[in-house]
Amino acid sequence: MLSLLTRLSRPSGGFVLWCELPAGVDTLRLHRDALKHRISTAPGPLFTVKDRYKNCLRMNCGLPWTDEIETALKTLGTLAQKQL
Repeated sequence: MLSLLTRLSRPSGGFVLWCELPAGVDTLRLHRDALKHRISTAPGPLFTVKDRYKNCLRMNCGLPWTDEIETALKTLGTLAQKQL
């Protein structure tokens, strides 16, 4: 169900994706949980001075696709799903 409620930006330039997760996901908590798996994220609240983007994160997409990246994304999805 997480994938049905998740939106990604389509940037016209650069190498980052803006990912909007369901409202129940706290990306600051997700960031802390992901670090335990050696996965680094950029939680949305880092990009605003207001109380916004709690359920958003920025992801680098400038690296070649690897099995390691695929595994990390699956782990990140599992961790986010646990918050719902």
